[in-house]
This record gives sequence, C-alpha cells and structure tokens, in this order.
Amino acid sequence: MMNISRHSLIFGLSYALDIAGKNNLSHSKSTAYISVLIAREIGLDEEEALIIYYAALLHDIGISDEYVLGMEYNRDMKRHCVIGEEMLKKLPLPGEIPQYVLYHHEFRDGSGPFGLSCETVSKGAQIICFASEFDDLFGKANRFNRDLFLKVQNWLDKNKMLFTEEIVGAFDNLIKREYFLLDYFNHETKYALSNKVIFKDNVNYGSEDIKKFAMCFADIIDQRSPFTFNHSTGIAKLARKAAAHLGYDEETQDKMYIGGLLHDIGKLHVSTDILHKNDKLTPEERFEINKHTYFTRKILEQIQGFEGIVNLAANHHEKLDGTGYPYRLKEEQLSEFDKVMAVCDVYQALTEERPYRAKLPPEKVWSIIDNMTENRHLDKQLVGKIKQVFT
Repeated sequence: MMNISRHSLIFGLSYALDIAGKNNLSHSKSTAYISVLIAREIGLDEEEALIIYYAALLHDIGISDEYVLGMEYNRDMKRHCVIGEEMLKKLPLPGEIPQYVLYHHEFRDGSGPFGLSCETVSKGAQIICFASEFDDLFGKANRFNRDLFLKVQNWLDKNKMLFTEEIVGAFDNLIKREYFLLDYFNHETKYALSNKVIFKDNVNYGSEDIKKFAMCFADIIDQRSPFTFNHSTGIAKLARKAAAHLGYDEETQDKMYIGGLLHDIGKLHVSTDILHKNDKLTPEERFEINKHTYFTRKILEQIQGFEGIVNLAANHHEKLDGTGYPYRLKEEQLSEFDKVMAVCDVYQALTEERPYRAKLPPEKVWSIIDNMTENRHLDKQLVGKIKQVFT
C-alpha cells in the first residue's frame, strides 16, 4: 500500500507551482514560512498555523500565465484565486484551505480583486496575503545589509493600511529579531526556509488521495498547452493498462498511473510561448523543452515515498542506445517500468492532434514505433507484449 506523508506531498508539489508562476523559485515556501511565523506571533494555535502553512504552499495553484505576463490586475488576480479554490476543493484537504486561497489577495481597505474588507476575510487569508505581497517584492533579493533592512521597514510603513494592525505588528516584531531577515535573505538557505517550520502532522495519504493530487497537477500541466489536453491522463491510463497486462500487482499499477499523470510536471518550467507554438520547434526551443525531464525529477524527488515513481516518471525520454535525455542512460540502466513509460509517451504523442500534423492512423503509429525499436530507442520485446493492449 502506498503511504505518503501529507506534508511531503504538498511541500514537494509546491515547488512545481513556483516554476509555473515564474516567481523566484522559493515563493511558495517563503510565503509559507512568513505566514507561519506571523500566525504563531499573533498567538494562533498549531492546528490553525498548519492549515495556513499548507494554504500558503498551495496559494498559487490557480496561477495563470496571463497574470504573470502582466494583464489587468484585479481581473486576473480574481481569476487565478477562483481557479485555485476550485482545484483545492477537489483535494483531501481541510475545508479552510480553499477559502484561504480564494481570498489571499484581499486587503484591509477592500482594494483587492473581490473588494472585500478585513471584516469579511478570514485571518488565514489575510496572513497569506501579507506574506505573498512581501515575498513578491523582496523574494529575489539576497544581499542583506542595512539599506535593505530600511527598505523593508519603509515598505511596511507605506503599506500598513493594507493589512490589519495585528499582522503588521507581528511582522514588525519579527524583523526586529535579527535572525528572521538574516534567514530570509540568505541565498544558501533560502530554498529550505519552510523546513525550519516544524509541525507534528501525522496525516498520510494512500493511493486514492495521491491520485487526486496527481490528477490535479496533470490538469495544470496539460491545460498550459492547447495541443496536449489530456496528454498526461492518456499516458497514465496506458501505463496502468500495460502494467496490468505484464502481470504487475495493484500497487505497481497505481505507481505507473501516478507516474504517468506527473511525468511532464517539469514542463511547468517551459515557456508557454514554446508550448503554444503551432509549428516545429527550433533547435533553441527544443533545447529549452528538453529540460522538462530534469525538472520532473527535481520536483518529484522532494516527495518522500515517491522513490518508486521518480525514475519511471522522469526517464521517459531516455533511449536504450544511450541517446536520450537528460542523463543519456543506457538499456541496462533503465528498469522495465522506465521502458514501458517511454513506449506510452511515444504512442500517446503519435495518436494526438498536434499543430503541425493530424493524429496518425494506427498502422503509421506502429510503423514508427517498430522503427524506433530497430534503432534501439524503445524495447522491442516490451513493444511486442503491450502492442495488443494499446490497439
């Protein structure tokens, strides 16, 4: 039975959101760190602080590239908050988290996208709003000196009317303790900031709950490109079918399914200009998109208990002859699961509509795959075994 820590799963996947949002690569974790310290400073109990922590890690789950590119503030802020709430309602999370994310851009004076004042917005959402705003402005700075300290104080003074006195006072207390900003602006520890926030969370997720998270992130991945809608879910279904046909047990089938859903999560690092391109990629664009398997591994490696999923998700562009990417692994370095996922990826891609070609008929698909087995890109024996399942 799969059994993954709730903390580890949410913590790991939050890195994918920072990649997708083009923020500094610790935005979610830094926001969570600041939020928890404020929550504790104002005297909230640990159960509430933990909920705020998870909401902060996931607060940008509905982020849109349109917002990142600077379209109308309130319209796009509201849109990504609503999308975030809708996504989180589908996940096995405390009920407050979707609501905190929905209102995490609301200010005390009602100038946020929903026009709500602090009297109608929960304290958790207000805290995340403060932490996110601060990190958006200061998150990329890493040389902490007196000038930067004065800038922080000046920002707090100028913006104090946007937040409650309680939150402003708590943060003012924090920055007066030297360790807080020294930690925050230390680039060597920046990406591990939220590791400093220790909670006793004994909640674990089994396969069904993990699948809900994986499906949520598969939707985020696939919806970034109009040409890959349902690509990840398609591969996940193929991978499960193949594993079942090869005689693997239910747990292995689940791992293949989850790996299929998350195999392209590293594409959140790739510009949508490339993903939206309706023509063949240039060498420069291909260079960028080839990075995605590296980032898939980087994201999934952060999740304790995903050791049996990382390789099969991240190795789907490796080839038996060692000409794949990003590790140039050879046949003996690849597991049967890795090889199955590679076949699934090729088959799914060839049977999808793409901007530069229509989806291919079955005979053409298998002709290409058979040719790839002859060139030792795919495993010939495996293809022979699972071909009948796919057709």
